[in-house]
Amino acid sequence: MTDTPADGVERLVKSTERVRDLGEVFTPAGTVQAMLDLLPSDMWQPHPSPTFLEPACGDGNFLVAILARKLDNITTATANHALPGGNTDDAVIFHALEAVASIYAVDISVDNIIGGTPGHETGARTRMLNVLNDWHQRHFGKRLTVRNVVMQTSQWIVDRNIQVGNMLASDADGTPSGRDRLPLVAYTWHPDDLIVAVAETTLGAVMAAGTAETTGVMSLFDTDEPATVWTGPACELRKAPIVAVSAFTGEARNGNGRR
Repeated sequence: MTDTPADGVERLVKSTERVRDLGEVFTPAGTVQAMLDLLPSDMWQPHPSPTFLEPACGDGNFLVAILARKLDNITTATANHALPGGNTDDAVIFHALEAVASIYAVDISVDNIIGGTPGHETGARTRMLNVLNDWHQRHFGKRLTVRNVVMQTSQWIVDRNIQVGNMLASDADGTPSGRDRLPLVAYTWHPDDLIVAVAETTLGAVMAAGTAETTGVMSLFDTDEPATVWTGPACELRKAPIVAVSAFTGEARNGNGRR
């Protein structure tokens, strides 16, 4: 799934300036799907929902495709009475929020993450929410409004999981990029009672602990997880006292040679 213009043409380059400043060339939708097809089927399981980290996500071509597959698998598991949390609507939403929260991403461009500028109207965060909303309409027969607790909770998640930052160790001038300070939220999902626990950490702490490794199931967090700071019902996650959203101070560019 990609965000294509009204003329239906998928554009892999948004401007020559962005190629020059950001080295930005987007992955075609067909290539995204072909790459995801190579992953084992358990990467799309509802629980535990395997973690993905996209370190240069652009405006989210991989993110939306990953989320769409995870959500579609929740629908399939529901039809087969195979959801770990049960087949109630609350359980389905629990697993949908778990799917959203399993996806992390970083991009150096504010335009790509936030959107809202000419030519970049829809950023990666909004595209993720749009995928969730489209799935919700297919599954439940109605769309989510901005006042709905599911949408508010999903917004809380993507604001913290999909961040503006530089995943390289240093900026172009050789100064440290600040990537170690990127805040991360660790989630632990409990389908038996539809509860989620959350903890705060940083990318630097994860990397120092040697936990950003690919195993049979890709995970950011190993056995030495940070201390839990909040536990509660999944749809109450938006009330968790975690305010740390990336305050990135590196070269977050807009493709015009400016920060």
